[in-house]
Amino acid sequence: MSEIEKETKKDKNEITKIKLGTLGNFILATLVIIIIGTGALTYYLIHTAKIDYDKQYNELVSNLPLNEANNEVDTIANILDSAITEATNQTNTVGVASDSEKKLMNESLVVLYDGLILDTSKMDEVTLQYLDSTAAESDKYVITYYSYENYSKKDSSLGMLSSQVYDGLAKIDGVGKIAISEDYEAIPRSIKVVNTVPTVVSDNNSEIKDFDTIKTLIADLDGNGTDEYILILANRTTGFSKIMAIDSQGKKIADLASIEKSKWKKDSNTEYYLSISNVEIVDVDNDGIMEIVLEIPHATGNPTISLLKYKNGVMQGKTDIKCSLLAE
Repeated sequence: MSEIEKETKKDKNEITKIKLGTLGNFILATLVIIIIGTGALTYYLIHTAKIDYDKQYNELVSNLPLNEANNEVDTIANILDSAITEATNQTNTVGVASDSEKKLMNESLVVLYDGLILDTSKMDEVTLQYLDSTAAESDKYVITYYSYENYSKKDSSLGMLSSQVYDGLAKIDGVGKIAISEDYEAIPRSIKVVNTVPTVVSDNNSEIKDFDTIKTLIADLDGNGTDEYILILANRTTGFSKIMAIDSQGKKIADLASIEKSKWKKDSNTEYYLSISNVEIVDVDNDGIMEIVLEIPHATGNPTISLLKYKNGVMQGKTDIKCSLLAE
């Protein structure tokens, strides 16, 4: 190879190196510009959000009376922070439906007893309500329920409208004896069932000796640290049975319900005694106090429910109910 050819080849190699170096510098510069631009945009968004936050914060504070402003500063900040967090959470969960999404259609707590609506707004003897399956809003009861039975939580399931019962009236199928539309601790304290009477109770209630069948429910109904007692009593000789409430000192609070043999069905040989199946203990209104849910039988149709709340030494609700299975 001649000297001229060698020089020519060397020049070409130098030109190639220069071009590659220039291209590398261009790519590097582009990456730097992208990184700087992204950082600037991020800073701008954060700065803008902070300005909006400060503006809302200052407007809220400025509208407060002067003597209250300082006391409310932390509260307002917490409110704004909570609002921002909630908005972020909603944004992050767009398109994600929960199992009980339809629950949003109900503004209030729904409690069912054997699939029928139980009104828990007051402590009283209440009638269970069917649903009008022909009404547009009946679908709002097709939601997830949390079931309780025999003094414990069972499971959660989607309640469904039953087939027509009569005249378009329906109930909710697929749920337990007591079904609640919200997932809270409806049995916050343990409930014990025994076949005897605690000594503190028997020592203060001589009438208990007249009964040969006894069940006692022991529970701290009001959450004050001491137990109350629900007695289910029956005399198999006389055919009389009753349910009574006893306080932590062993003193009778009230007879809740009773039935005499003369009030059994006359066209049936089946004996009927009030039993443990007539009683559930569960916090139906989510206030931390467990209500006594007492099932009152009737000759025909659904039972009624006596809701009772023991609070501050007082039993609220209807007591001393005389049950009857005779047709009116």
